[in-house]
Amino acid sequence: MKLRSAGLVLFAAAICYACAVRQGQAQSEPPVLAVAEIQYSDTSGEVIDQSADHYRRLREFEASLRTDLAASGRVRNVALDCPPNACSVGDIDVEELVGKAQAAGAAYLLISSFHKVSTLVQWAKFDIVDVKTRSVVFNRLVTFRGDNDTAWRHAESFIVREILDHKDR
Repeated sequence: MKLRSAGLVLFAAAICYACAVRQGQAQSEPPVLAVAEIQYSDTSGEVIDQSADHYRRLREFEASLRTDLAASGRVRNVALDCPPNACSVGDIDVEELVGKAQAAGAAYLLISSFHKVSTLVQWAKFDIVDVKTRSVVFNRLVTFRGDNDTAWRHAESFIVREILDHKDR
């Protein structure tokens, strides 16, 4: 009888330990972030049509952003359920994007838009929305010079550092 009681105590202790470990692992999981496509507008008035290059750079920027944030180990990515090339704040209302992020299991949603104002100057706005509270917990308005692959890669690296350095993720 004592052996049976000791076995039950050990079994109960093992279950409690396993639950505590599982709960500790869940608490240490990095937050889940959904990254919406970037809205882009060009009012620079340039003679040369660069829309194909801008489209390619936007998709590369988004992919690098997701990859670099996930590679940090401090954020996990989740995809939004949207048709291809129709998942930016220019395509879908912000509330609908937040709903899509929530449906995907994201705690946060990153929305952004770029505006090319002249041959060399672009503005980029980044907001991270807390999906549960529907409040903006991170926002940056940055400018970057140049409209080539190097300038876009530099801007992406900068915003990744800004996001990862932000304390309220």
